[in-house]
Amino acid sequence: MLEKIGGLTHMPFLCKNESGEKILFYSTAEETENPVWKLHYIIGNNEPCHIATGFAENVIECSPTAWQDDTGWHVSFISNGHSESGIYRLYRMDGTSLETLAKPVAVRIARSGFIHEERIVVGEVQDVVHIHDSSGDKKIVLPGAFLYRIAYRSDDPDKLLISGDWIGENTDVFTLEYDLNSDAQRYLECNGDPAYKCTILGDEILYAKREDGGFENRHICHSNHIHGIDCKIAEKSEDILSSSGLHITKNCGCRLSRSERAEKPVRTSCLECVEKHLGAAAVLLSEIHNGYSYRFFLIGHLHEAEEESQEWPELHLVLREARRNYIHSGTVPDWESLARQIATIRETL
Repeated sequence: MLEKIGGLTHMPFLCKNESGEKILFYSTAEETENPVWKLHYIIGNNEPCHIATGFAENVIECSPTAWQDDTGWHVSFISNGHSESGIYRLYRMDGTSLETLAKPVAVRIARSGFIHEERIVVGEVQDVVHIHDSSGDKKIVLPGAFLYRIAYRSDDPDKLLISGDWIGENTDVFTLEYDLNSDAQRYLECNGDPAYKCTILGDEILYAKREDGGFENRHICHSNHIHGIDCKIAEKSEDILSSSGLHITKNCGCRLSRSERAEKPVRTSCLECVEKHLGAAAVLLSEIHNGYSYRFFLIGHLHEAEEESQEWPELHLVLREARRNYIHSGTVPDWESLARQIATIRETL
């Protein structure tokens, strides 16, 4: 199966169709400086097939998962498609077959996560995984973790596969297998490497092994030797999710219903959260000037401030430009101007 796949590859997801044939869903990209990942699948030893999302060539499509039932196939994935702002969302596609999937439907803003039957799982940029299904709303907290991918085992969907790394530590990436029924947890390794962004089907495991070059210069590798290290790093608890689109409610002033908002942003906005993330970004900037490599963390907080500001379009645009300018040229945000703009908005609330 893998020998038929070329280019960079990662985000594998193994499952079987109703006929018992093994199917690998994955993302692939050309080996360039800035790879653009696209969704594909391969059935058995057949040729790889592209999943036609209809998104532009420069749009990233990653983290596919899929299941088949009596109505056909259902695929979920993460993408920044149809968004000039570059905001990533969790999408789903449904069809009677993989060749006849309907156009993607955006479910909600998300950088990681999946849909499986009645379960929706969404990861925040760091620390928290939100789970919504028929048993209620739960969250899993991994303190100090950046979250890169959340998937599940197709042969045991109650076992989540959470990939990320630890903030401020020079350690390698990790994948944590978390059993939603028993709360059992274990780090996964294979062939002596962390099983990064892996997929498991029976005794078989595929994972994304890093090659020379950038962080995501990876190829999917195969192993039949899974090494699990028992741990207790994550904690599960009840979560509070609003009824409107799985928006996470908070205790910081952003519990607003749709009728209470003149505009209806995709994500509930919170001015206090904007200030919180901008404050964190300012602190990280001073740490960067002292020699610490916190650039990604700073960009992440700017992005979160941007997402929390969608109710106020002018502020949202300014924050977006501030983030983009810092990424491309290192231009420091105008903190005083942002503070004045936030103060002006607060006077209207």
